[in-house]
Amino acid sequence: MKQNSEILLCKLHRYVKDKWNWVNTGYIHFNSKNEMLLLEKNTSLEVFAVPVKQQHDFYFDGEEGIQFQFNEQYGLSFKSKEGAQVVWNRIQNILNTEEDDDESIVLTPINEGTLPLILDAMNKLVEGGTQAKQMLSSYLLNQKDYFEMLNSLFIQLEKDHNQNLLQIMCSIVKNIVTVSENELFQMILNDQNYLFIFGALEYDEEMTKKNFIPHRQFLEKNVQFLEVVQFKSKDRLKTIHFIYRLQYLRDCGLAYYIDECQLMLIKIVLTCYVDLLKYIENSKEFLIELIDQLRNFNFQALKFINEMCSVFKEFQDLNKALIFQKLGEYGLYEIIEDYMVDSLQDFQKQKNKFKKLKLNIQDDTFQKVPTMILEVVISCLQHYPYNFRQYIISEHQQVLKYPLFNLIVDQAFKNDLYLETLKLLIDNSQDDQNEALDCFLQQFYPKLSQQISQQSGTELKTQFVEISLGLSRNLKASIKEVLIVNQITLKIGFILQEKNKIVQTKCLQFFKILVLQRDEDINKEVIMALPNLICPLLLYKGLRENLMYSQLLEIVKIIYEGGNQNLMKCLEQELKQWERHSNYSKVHEIVKNLKGNCMKNQFRTSNVEYKPQQQINYTVVDDEIDLFKSVQGHSTNLHKQTQKKLVDYDDDVEIITKKTKID
Repeated sequence: MKQNSEILLCKLHRYVKDKWNWVNTGYIHFNSKNEMLLLEKNTSLEVFAVPVKQQHDFYFDGEEGIQFQFNEQYGLSFKSKEGAQVVWNRIQNILNTEEDDDESIVLTPINEGTLPLILDAMNKLVEGGTQAKQMLSSYLLNQKDYFEMLNSLFIQLEKDHNQNLLQIMCSIVKNIVTVSENELFQMILNDQNYLFIFGALEYDEEMTKKNFIPHRQFLEKNVQFLEVVQFKSKDRLKTIHFIYRLQYLRDCGLAYYIDECQLMLIKIVLTCYVDLLKYIENSKEFLIELIDQLRNFNFQALKFINEMCSVFKEFQDLNKALIFQKLGEYGLYEIIEDYMVDSLQDFQKQKNKFKKLKLNIQDDTFQKVPTMILEVVISCLQHYPYNFRQYIISEHQQVLKYPLFNLIVDQAFKNDLYLETLKLLIDNSQDDQNEALDCFLQQFYPKLSQQISQQSGTELKTQFVEISLGLSRNLKASIKEVLIVNQITLKIGFILQEKNKIVQTKCLQFFKILVLQRDEDINKEVIMALPNLICPLLLYKGLRENLMYSQLLEIVKIIYEGGNQNLMKCLEQELKQWERHSNYSKVHEIVKNLKGNCMKNQFRTSNVEYKPQQQINYTVVDDEIDLFKSVQGHSTNLHKQTQKKLVDYDDDVEIITKKTKID
């Protein structure tokens, strides 16, 4: 039957409180793992999956309905009896095959004498390929008392200090992990079995024993489960424990052994997190209590939100916007502001409060808070920036002359996390209006530019250039106006004279972006900064001596390709003022040849329809090698030109090379 065939269209229902509730509508599909999938009607995305196994109690009503038990009672209602019959026949075939497979696997009864035989049988199945692994996995799922018997024998072996059989037990557990998928992992890592699994793995000879803390000791004594806000759902508590145990197994228990299973483990963890986060975002009571705990300076509440942000960072597919939106509505941003203000006062208010209550809070706890709160802010701005930006420029903040914005700007040049926060706050990569950016341009950026002088430190200058470079990448009218009014181009030109390669590279990227604008007003700003561009160019010793000069030559070439007579004339006049410089002749010859080649290319294209080059044709890059190739690759016919290898030179660079002998 073809996938998404109309007869396979059905509705999925869930039985809750004596009522069938609609869940989704889609097409039934079976995959190679004998899972029955529901592919959503409009998107064809997998929205539900259930393994076709006997324990799920599949039932067909003989008409259009199929029911089954999968944690909860579910039902499928088809458009026609024909579709329901087709699906039921497939389910029956899989279940019959499962029974045959289960009968074909009979592991030896568990005792000390048979343990090597069990390991040998498992090894053959694991090495027998995918189908054999699935047979073993299915057998273990259906023989639920098997783990209880293994656990009992394991306890006895430890009492007897039977090292040989304990190592065999470890190998058996490794085989079980190898064939496990979601459902079997849920079983072996549940409250009854997980200590047996990790206990057996303590006898793994291949694990490095140096500074080794036994798994059970770590999980029982070193790890604490702290419930900041009580989960009323026992299933969600089980999910939290399962996630931790599975990640511990992946990262510590068998890190070297299960590399090939990494993608599957990540998928399982992601599925669990999706379920957990849906529960959290739909639980108003939970979120309000979490915010209340955070307001009362509960470090564990902050840690919970911080770890949630870490999960968002690791699993990019999770939907984060709704949680941040709701946390913001319940007061997260006001609390963040209080924490940031108090952190600059070393949390004296909180320390005095805890002292009166005779609570002993370690200093290192207070030291961790500023970093954690900034990581939460950064996560907010990465995943749902709108609400935080609106808060920071709200009417309340405006009346108080933007205290939080002031704090972030002031600290941005002292702390990297504050700087990252500021960059995200004034992000200029989108064409959508960013009111926080507009506020920054009016209230803060002019003050910052006034603080920059020759006496300013290199770090301060670097950070100012980074912010200016970020603003210039999308040169809106408001940004252009601020750059001109505050003579930012001239300031960047002064900073270019710093003997710092990173700073110089960022300055030249800024100039490249401006020259590519082909804007008369911007060109006037560039003209004022030309002396600062010519000065480092005269130190030219060849592209192979220092790749930074390729950026300078690239800017010169873009100027000539733009064809602005005033800008070209000013460039040549400025260069001529340095004709007594020892390196003038070489640099002048290079510039002359660049001009000649640009004029030649313009002449070639003068008889065809031609539009001036726009910024979109150029890429401002950070990598020096790319910049080196870039200066050699420019021409006025970029759409037709193919990318050359680094060892290849186009016409103009060949001429430069021959005449100046820079190689």
